[in-house]
Amino acid sequence: MIEMPRVNGCRRLAHSVLALLVSLSLCVLLLPESAIASKSSDAARLKSQLADIQADLTKAGREYDSAFWELDETEVSIQALDEELADTTAELDVAQGELHVRLNSMYRSDPADYLSLLLGSVSFQDMVTRLDYLQRIGRSDAQAVRDYRDLSQKLTDDRAALQAEHETRSRTVDELKRKRDALQADFKASEAEYDRVKAELAAVTKSSGSTSAPGANGMTFPVQGVNYFSDTWGASRSGGRRTHKGTDIMARKGTPCVAVLSGSVQAKSSSLGGQTIWLTSDNGWRFYYAHLDSYAVTSGRVRAGQVIGYVGSTGNASASSPHLHFEIHPNGGSAVNPYPFLKAMQ
Repeated sequence: MIEMPRVNGCRRLAHSVLALLVSLSLCVLLLPESAIASKSSDAARLKSQLADIQADLTKAGREYDSAFWELDETEVSIQALDEELADTTAELDVAQGELHVRLNSMYRSDPADYLSLLLGSVSFQDMVTRLDYLQRIGRSDAQAVRDYRDLSQKLTDDRAALQAEHETRSRTVDELKRKRDALQADFKASEAEYDRVKAELAAVTKSSGSTSAPGANGMTFPVQGVNYFSDTWGASRSGGRRTHKGTDIMARKGTPCVAVLSGSVQAKSSSLGGQTIWLTSDNGWRFYYAHLDSYAVTSGRVRAGQVIGYVGSTGNASASSPHLHFEIHPNGGSAVNPYPFLKAMQ
């Protein structure tokens, strides 16, 4: 009678311990799945924040693009007008010379000479022929006057059109500067937030055990900071004398540029590209980085994502519009449009 309560108490304690162990086991089993779900949610939230930042930059970037290409069109138009003006001036010089000859001939000629020419005819047909000749001389004089008058008017019109284009260019230059400054200001304002979100996203994806594949195509985006780029492949450059063979990625001066794939690099320089780097990846593809402000490495082997240089404006790039001119040469061959590749890297 005395031992029964002790047995019941032990059973209740055993049941309690067993229930606790089961509960702990379930927590241990459910924790990883819950943690992964939470990290996945965090990653989605951070990616959405990056997309919002990029959307604001895209809006400013498109306004810059619009001003840039409007300016480019006026410069091409001015070049065409300059050439037309030169041609018209040359034609006018010829017409003016012909007109001077005709005027001198008319001034020196004696009206009696015309009568003598007609009276000296040996036959009626000869007289008709000589009269037609005189009429032709008269028509030639009139045509010389008309040519000179028409070309003079055309020259005046060409000069007026050229002046109008120069005024348009002046306005578009001012607008381009305003849009460029606005884009650079957006880069600066977004930089700290962008870097913070990118760092958080990197920490979340790393701790969740996700793969390190940087993009859908396995390449790492070449500019590691706030940026803007658009599809300008084949666009006119230098008044149509050449076409664009890459993509310009706008960013703040000093923004890190990284290797898109593992391989070897070689730094070079030129008056056009400024400080440049050629990256030859392990798969044989070559990548060209131009207008760099400075180098992080100048030669040797690099890994994907390693900083190799910094965005700048060396070469023929505008000092007020730093950017990375980026080219892709599959299998070391001719350049192809980098835009779709860059979109897949993001």
